[in-house]
Amino acid sequence: MLSERDLIARVRRLTVTRLRVWVEQGLIKPADETAQAFSEADAARAALICNLEDELGFTEEDVPVLLNLIDQIHGLRCELMGVLAALEELPPDVRATVRMSIERRKGGRR
Repeated sequence: MLSERDLIARVRRLTVTRLRVWVEQGLIKPADETAQAFSEADAARAALICNLEDELGFTEEDVPVLLNLIDQIHGLRCELMGVLAALEELPPDVRATVRMSIERRKGGRR
C-alpha cells in the first residue's frame, strides 16, 4: 500500500489538493479509506487522470465520463475473458459449433 505522500511522489504533476479532490469526488477510492492507503491501481488511475487533464486537454467535467467509459470497457473485458475461459472447458465439437456461430454473426454485420 502507498501512503498519500508516496502516491504524490510517484505520480508526476499530482498534488495533495488534486488527490484529495479526486478522492472526494470518488474518482479515486483508497484501498483503505480510514488510513488513506492507496493501491498500485490507484497510482495508475491518478497518473491516467493527470494525463487526461494535463497532456490531452480534457476538462475536469470530461474526466468522470471518460473514467466511467474506461471502467465499463475494463468490466466488459473481464466478462469476456470469463466467457472465453468457460468456452475452453467445453468439448471440442461444442467449441467448434460456437466458433462457427460467431463467424456467421460477424459475417452478417459487415
